[in-house]
Amino acid sequence: MTYGQQNNGQEQTISVELTLNEALALTGVRFRENHQFEIEGMHKIKKSLENRLITEPNRKEVQ
Repeated sequence: MTYGQQNNGQEQTISVELTLNEALALTGVRFRENHQFEIEGMHKIKKSLENRLITEPNRKEVQ
């Protein structure tokens, strides 16, 4: 069973605040001088997902 199926097909959302440069980097814009924008943006998204999955009250194990 996947995570989406456990929630009766309801789409869930998360909110992540990114800087403009982080958002641009995640859409594919390349910053030759600073690859850190993409790294920081991905880190924020992963952290938000972890927090959502860990703090969800009726969470079942994700397979």
